Amino acid sequence: MAHVELEDLHKSFAGKPAVRGLHLGIGQGELVSLLGPSGCGKTTTLRIIAGFETPDSGAVRIGGESILEIAPHRRGMGVVFQNYALFPHLTAWKYIAFGMRMSALPAAEMRRRVPELLALVGLQDSAGKYPRELSGGQQQRIALARALAIEPRMLLLDEPLSALDAVVRVSLRDEIRRIQTTLGVTTLYVTHDQEEALAISDRIVVMREGRIELVGTAEVIYAQPASRFVAGFIGKMNQLPGHVDEPRLGRVRCGGHQLLVPPDSTAGLPAGTPVTVLVRPEAIIVASPAAPPPAGENCLTARIDAVTFLGSARRLGLDAGGQRFVADVSTAATGPFRRGEPVLLAFPVEACRILAGDGPAQP
Repeated sequence: MAHVELEDLHKSFAGKPAVRGLHLGIGQGELVSLLGPSGCGKTTTLRIIAGFETPDSGAVRIGGESILEIAPHRRGMGVVFQNYALFPHLTAWKYIAFGMRMSALPAAEMRRRVPELLALVGLQDSAGKYPRELSGGQQQRIALARALAIEPRMLLLDEPLSALDAVVRVSLRDEIRRIQTTLGVTTLYVTHDQEEALAISDRIVVMREGRIELVGTAEVIYAQPASRFVAGFIGKMNQLPGHVDEPRLGRVRCGGHQLLVPPDSTAGLPAGTPVTVLVRPEAIIVASPAAPPPAGENCLTARIDAVTFLGSARRLGLDAGGQRFVADVSTAATGPFRRGEPVLLAFPVEACRILAGDGPAQP
């Protein structure tokens, strides 16, 4: 049995559904991220668990106990919001101790635990500082320490890094994961940032319009998107509409090109079935048109029509006879990577994934 159980949750605001029939289990000590665009229901789900929203129907259980009838301040939740909500008149030490004082923790226990929490978040030297004297990243660390001070049965993080700059976000997300792993606290992490979710989660829940589209590890979510929405939302994906040509051989026709895909992916699909072939940009090899075609791979001639420098990679926009591709090649690689250059692009059969049905993936 999962430590946290969300069963058939529904919630609407002014007649508009925000969460629709959500089922989810979270294991003890697991960090699960709710990932999706604005308005998909992820924050509403978190607020239902915290007790700040009441579901129209459904159940929330922790350790087998229903918590919907328990007041928010008695649920034992540690909550960190996008807005840190630090009290301006309290020092970091007093702010962290605030929750302990509300829980009637003995003064001796507070004196022991507050320095431990300051050390845990790396702010031992900031105990006497007020929020105005702390950077955004330091304020968020203090908010996290405050949430952990009550030894919560569950930690709820709602877009905790979105107000920080990119460098601080990367550093602090790694710190959150380290702290969560060290303490073994069950955590629900709400974010719209794909990279953030992929980097820190044990599992990711991709949401859309109040429903769950896919649940899985970062590797599964990235490599095996189960819908066009997930394919279009997680990372960059080449989406090649076409139809099954020879199911037994794994032959698919996309525009004027015949591509090979794993034969088991087309097994059972009649010839003519509309499909979309999915290929990640990093799976595509770009070489000189004079190079010998790689054996056992899909090979097409194309022309570069866009080059974007991404630091460790160049992202190439490619036109293969009207079929658009995007390929990521290492910055260290040498080759014909200028706009207007003719190239040979190739990608292995096993890099292709098939989704049956019409329509492009949705961003």
